[in-house]
Amino acid sequence: MTRIGRRVRAAVNPVSTAAARWWCHSAVRHMLTGYGPTAKQRRFIGCGAGGAGFAPSAEQMKARAEAIDDLLGRDDHECEPDPFLPVSDASRVLGR
Repeated sequence: MTRIGRRVRAAVNPVSTAAARWWCHSAVRHMLTGYGPTAKQRRFIGCGAGGAGFAPSAEQMKARAEAIDDLLGRDDHECEPDPFLPVSDASRVLGR
């Protein structure tokens, strides 16, 4: 039975792989299911327009760091203590 199963898998695997590859890269999949990027979107993603591997410039990084520093330095917000944090002293529990 092992030999038969191995032969069946050897015959089915290439066909299954080809069918899965076609399905994943076809416009039919997106048209029927509405899931995943269209072929045009995949081409756009593939050309490296802001996708994985995108590195911001030094000026952008500096601007982001300054914006974060500005946000962290503001005192116009009130921080409520997290009720789920372990309490180390009674004053936090009593609110004094």
